[in-house]
Amino acid sequence: MKTKPKPTTPFANVPISVWKVSGKPVTIDEFIEEGIGCVDATAFHYALRSLNGRLLEKLESINSDEYPGLREAVQVIIQVFESPEAWQAKDPLPRWLAEVAFGARYLLKRFDFIADHLPGIGLADDARLLERILERNQLELRRYLGKPSAVAATQNR
Repeated sequence: MKTKPKPTTPFANVPISVWKVSGKPVTIDEFIEEGIGCVDATAFHYALRSLNGRLLEKLESINSDEYPGLREAVQVIIQVFESPEAWQAKDPLPRWLAEVAFGARYLLKRFDFIADHLPGIGLADDARLLERILERNQLELRRYLGKPSAVAATQNR
């Protein structure tokens, strides 16, 4: 019997406490702050190599009418993952990169606060989290991506 190899980065093994409220109400900003604690440069580079294809698949499944702005948010994340700044990142990882990586990982997690497969509401938590991450980091995203319209589009929805 083959055993499944363990992921080599802490980011791939985000503690369950990050994904569940555990009875303690937290703001979305507190949730993001807790989540980025698991993202360092090694984990970020692992995410760059492993998540981009999955993000493109997720992008295809998003109904723009149901979740306005979510497709654009995912496109911004993909642009970040493809940027030279992302590939050259070293510890300490800039906060904006850590937050974008955390948001990507959350989006790809099938069972989070609201299970993604639930019609009509499944991606609502993902959409709000990504929207907030882009809001928190809009200056850096505009500076490094050089495309203010892509980031601004997600802010105006």
